[in-house]
Amino acid sequence: MSNENWSDDLFVESSEQEEPLSLEIGIHNLEKIVKLLEQKDLPLEKALGLFKKGVGLVQYCSNVLDQAEKQMEILLEDQDGQLQVKPASFEVEG
Repeated sequence: MSNENWSDDLFVESSEQEEPLSLEIGIHNLEKIVKLLEQKDLPLEKALGLFKKGVGLVQYCSNVLDQAEKQMEILLEDQDGQLQVKPASFEVEG
């Protein structure tokens, strides 16, 4: 594979971006980073930069998911057939 496959736009720091990333864009960028890191001819400096960016994206996506979990509510019927709104609680494995 040639050096033309890696992209310097992945090295843009989060503070330099004009708008916050969506979760989907963060995951997409993380997938691109993984594919780039799988290249055998990637220079060490680029690989380290991509790895650093990937770690930041993992942390960002994890925070977005944590916030979404906190905001989720589950509608449940009570004994009278009325809907109740209760906070969601999810057990984390691992």
